[in-house]
Amino acid sequence: MTADTGLIITHLRAALGDACLPNRTICIALSGGMDSMVLLHALVLLWKETPFSLFALHVNHGISPHAAHWAEFCQQSCADLNVPCEVISLPSLTAAGTGLERAAREGRYALFAAANADVLCMAHHQNDRAETLLLNLCRGAGLQGLAAMPSSRFLNGKRLIRPFIDLPRSELLAWAKSQNLRWIEDESNQNLHYRRNYMRHVVLPAISEQFPGVVAVLARTAAQMQEQSKLLARLADVDAQTCQDEVGHLLASKLALLPSEARLNVLKHRLNRLGVHIPAARRLESLSEQLVNARVDAAIFVRFGDIGCHVWRDRLWLDDGMELDLSEANGLQVGEMTWPDGRLIVEPVTEPIDAQALVVRAVGQGQRFQPAGRCRSVLFELLREQGVPAWVRARLPSLWVRGELVWVAGLGWSVTRQELKKLVGLSWIPSSNQPL
Repeated sequence: MTADTGLIITHLRAALGDACLPNRTICIALSGGMDSMVLLHALVLLWKETPFSLFALHVNHGISPHAAHWAEFCQQSCADLNVPCEVISLPSLTAAGTGLERAAREGRYALFAAANADVLCMAHHQNDRAETLLLNLCRGAGLQGLAAMPSSRFLNGKRLIRPFIDLPRSELLAWAKSQNLRWIEDESNQNLHYRRNYMRHVVLPAISEQFPGVVAVLARTAAQMQEQSKLLARLADVDAQTCQDEVGHLLASKLALLPSEARLNVLKHRLNRLGVHIPAARRLESLSEQLVNARVDAAIFVRFGDIGCHVWRDRLWLDDGMELDLSEANGLQVGEMTWPDGRLIVEPVTEPIDAQALVVRAVGQGQRFQPAGRCRSVLFELLREQGVPAWVRARLPSLWVRGELVWVAGLGWSVTRQELKKLVGLSWIPSSNQPL
């Protein structure tokens, strides 16, 4: 084993730690570029020492005309090494410029988050970290953004590890050449229209002329920011203990008593932990200010992209179903139906279900209903009394027979149509709506 090989393997082994035990499954994010091919071959060498489970995941973005060739290259490279390789294509990306970069990144990470593995390995290196720090600095990012690619974090319950984050690209390139590796070159990496490429090919070289070694310095700064970010997360947990209920839900009235900077820190930490992207600092500041200035019974709502944050009955709740279209009515079918706020279980009781006669759809607004044992009333009022949040009520599943509302999730059957219980069994299992 050459000295370069030893350096690469040493970094890899130290970064993975107990993640490479025989009972663990490691997924490598494989683009086919130089850095990810180095990671693939290094993992295979380590795999021969410790037989953990290993597979590769290649995401076909469909942007380049060579995308299909890249996917074939990754599959063949893995086949030569006896490593399983899965190729997944993203839906068509239509955004332009930096919007396209972000859409591709978010789609890619969503697929990585869903991978069936204990550990996800990515080949980001020191240069990537330095570039990300500068990009986020120009965007006005806070401490977490400036932390720029932590060496390890959790993604949907699995560990995401970047074993080469402290190594410069030059080390990986030297190792790749010494091992006679083959890789693909993405032609878009030379397109200065993309901000990362502009940072890589124009800004960093210009800075390096005056400040040699700046890449390592910036990467080290990012690592220090990551340490500070971890300390802020610990402080957020401490402050949260003073303003949450017995099951850990944040209480708006107690959050409002925290100093502004502490309140923002707690909110940001909770949202990050739940994977909520905060599009702009002013959104979080708006939520924080409303907590202080609103009445006790006020209904507060702040949008974070396609997720909303509500304050209701002194609790903060996330709503990730507000963008879903539930306007279509469907014939009732046996099995499980997934809704934004829970699951609808449909079981036949004594007779076959007539899907043409029984229709399920979102209940909508303005309906009146009389469940068993209750007076007839406006449906929203009945659901409010049941403790159903306001933003959930209109989209709850309901059952209709030839235009008549006969069943509502959380309320049950209409008092006038109890005989339908003999035809179908309906069970509604609500979700928690992700409290903060």
